[in-house]
Amino acid sequence: MKTTKPNHIVCCALPAWEAEYLRSTVELMKCAATENLVLYVDYAYTVSDFIKGILGKKKFDWKRLVGIKDRLRRISGDGDTGLYVLSLPPVFPAFKIHSYSFFKLATKVNAALTGFFINKAIKKLKMQDIISFNAFQPFLGQYWKIKNQKFSVYYIYDDFSNVPWFQGFVIREEAKFIEKTDLIIVSSDELKKRKIEINKPIEVVNNGVHFDSFFNQRKTDKWNESEIKTIGYTGTIDNRLDIDLLDKVIAKMPSRNFLFVGKIFEKSIYDRLTKYPNVCFQSPVPSESIPLIQRQMDIGIIPYVCNQLTAAIYPLKANEYLAMGLPVVMTPFASLGEADEVIYRAVDAQAFADCLEKALTENNLALKQKRYAIAKKANWNERAIGLMNIIDKYKSSTL
Repeated sequence: MKTTKPNHIVCCALPAWEAEYLRSTVELMKCAATENLVLYVDYAYTVSDFIKGILGKKKFDWKRLVGIKDRLRRISGDGDTGLYVLSLPPVFPAFKIHSYSFFKLATKVNAALTGFFINKAIKKLKMQDIISFNAFQPFLGQYWKIKNQKFSVYYIYDDFSNVPWFQGFVIREEAKFIEKTDLIIVSSDELKKRKIEINKPIEVVNNGVHFDSFFNQRKTDKWNESEIKTIGYTGTIDNRLDIDLLDKVIAKMPSRNFLFVGKIFEKSIYDRLTKYPNVCFQSPVPSESIPLIQRQMDIGIIPYVCNQLTAAIYPLKANEYLAMGLPVVMTPFASLGEADEVIYRAVDAQAFADCLEKALTENNLALKQKRYAIAKKANWNERAIGLMNIIDKYKSSTL
């Protein structure tokens, strides 16, 4: 990443810094911090989250929220560049409120309280000419007053209208926040289409992969046709999965093993698929262990239902599979940009089963090399370089 002078970035993030899964916002900011000064403002935990943290029902460092431990901590860097994380005090659970007027009031109070600590950290780090990078936090972003802000970016990696746990009036707050934004970054082509009527510049930065972590764990032994092949999925087991399709595919392929690794949010999926002797479910693993899990697989699948929610998704697992050299078979729920050219797509159960068999049959070195090349271009550091180049371009045109 080449910059003549480090940018000062304040990332106001919805994704929590500490989590059991990989977050695109965190990875982009980690990479951007190698040549810029980044303040990552952590997820605004509510009072109820705080109580659950004390009781051990939710995993996060609750002591930082009340200042028992330092709220501001350095993760990397030497001061001129690097990454700092700021923990905010507990806030009111505004999303429990069903009145729009009271929601706005609670959000304004939350923004005033948390904004004080954000600006205090900005002062301590001596940040100037700040790029505000708001990662899916328009409700608080609408009311935050960030000192020394010169350019604002809104990062969208999902569609609020299709996320069930957000109240519908958040969409109104998002529209107001976008009016104050200089640039919109989205994680998929579909999200760009949905926002294209907004009179703001919109650019796509797809999700990435820690290429070396996966590539270095790829299978290097000779392909053995006689081995029982494993078809695998890593990620949450939830309502995005097309259970009807999976049921039919597994029934058609009794000689193939199916491995599902991830947290189960829809128990009906587990109950329905475990009737097959060739299906195995495993508990979720830390993100650094995912390459070891995927090493057990011969094909990676993304069998999502095709709807408005999944159409806007760019799944992290796609490039993870490709970095391992694995064939990828998915339903046509969304476009994955450059990765589309090396991915098998199937519209129904029979086509999905056919693609799986075809992928196993033609899994040669030339195809693996294409997969590696696509995944390497999606390395998180490359994604961060692209992001900063886009920001520099638009920032220069507005100053």
